[in-house]
Amino acid sequence: MTAPAERCMARTRRSLWASNAKSSRTEISKMATMSEDAEQGLRERVQEAERRIFEHPGYLELVRCETLRRTLTAVFVPNWQELLALLDRAATDVGLALELIQNVHRPDVRERFEAATVQRLHNYVAGTMTLVDHTRRIMRARSGAIPDEFAKRKALLLANPEVPFVQDLRNFTLHRSLPFLGHTLSLSNVNTPGQQMECEVELSVAELAASDGWSPSSRAYLLAQDKAVALRPVIRRHGEFAAAINSWLHDALAKANEQALADVNRLVVERNAILSGTDAATAARLTQHWTRLRQTPAAEQSGDVAAFRLTGDDP
Repeated sequence: MTAPAERCMARTRRSLWASNAKSSRTEISKMATMSEDAEQGLRERVQEAERRIFEHPGYLELVRCETLRRTLTAVFVPNWQELLALLDRAATDVGLALELIQNVHRPDVRERFEAATVQRLHNYVAGTMTLVDHTRRIMRARSGAIPDEFAKRKALLLANPEVPFVQDLRNFTLHRSLPFLGHTLSLSNVNTPGQQMECEVELSVAELAASDGWSPSSRAYLLAQDKAVALRPVIRRHGEFAAAINSWLHDALAKANEQALADVNRLVVERNAILSGTDAATAARLTQHWTRLRQTPAAEQSGDVAAFRLTGDDP
């Protein structure tokens, strides 16, 4: 994502310059002494400059790419990681595994674990279809190399039985009931250096199959699992597939938008030149300076950021 245009992502009508007004007390002073007509004229020029930015195809595509990125990284991936963390812990923590199957004292640990797992399973399958729907909207009515390649990758994706199964599991979970969780634990080479534990959180095939909402391929996959579906390998593989194809799509769309985005960046500089009352070269330097500041963690910034001047070298 190119830096100046990235600053527009907040969709704010404030400019780079206006949002950092203290950096130019001189310009504030000029605005204070403007006549009403001059101020109105400046406002109209700024509004027209911003209209050109926000209606530019490169900016609109930037928004779509950012929407996909946020759905993937702020919703889908966190949901996936949170669910997998619980399932992995049950598979690797002997103490927890024993608590999940014990029947000699109150099942407080098991009940808390199952409540957290069901919550995260619900979030994951719901978020999965959010990602599908958002991607579908972004790709609607597109043609060309990227949609063609995406269609090929999608066909390969759907050939993996875990993908349609999770889609149908979403329908079961959201529209029928939260699935019952079961647990299996087996130990081999007990009390030896080679002792191994296998513990999985499972879904009941009988419970799931009682629903008539499964597609033929999902039902075939479900019935092939015997009595239970081990949840962890299904979620791991499904998440890997979904993250891979959507990450590829985001990067491909962003790459294809680079030339249009360069034109948006030019418009951003023109807008900032109007606001600051400077020439294009100074406005470009100003824009890049504030972009660098905004990309720098606050703890790494030194001195008074308001010390930047319209003339002279960057601080």
